[in-house]
Amino acid sequence: MQTGYQKMASIVDLGVGEIKRVDINGRGYLLANVEGEFFVADDLCTHEDVSLALGCLKGEWIKCSLHGSQFNLRTGEVMEEPADEPLRVYPVKIEDGDVFAKLD
Repeated sequence: MQTGYQKMASIVDLGVGEIKRVDINGRGYLLANVEGEFFVADDLCTHEDVSLALGCLKGEWIKCSLHGSQFNLRTGEVMEEPADEPLRVYPVKIEDGDVFAKLD
């Protein structure tokens, strides 16, 4: 795997339409499986620092459980307020059945 990529999970650990928090070096990341395509983003909502893993997945959008902010997991773009700061998203690669994200 290329430098800077960190293993997040095995692809069998997360079914289609599922999300989960992955903690690496004391930081939380959101891992999502959207119809077999995996996405990784910061786990905290940019509005109120609530874990997005507690929210719900709507296609490529993640909805925060607290105030309903929604983000596009492909781009990080805010799709629904009250958040006004984009979500940081990370490049993802699949190799040998594992999901890796470039976190640096």
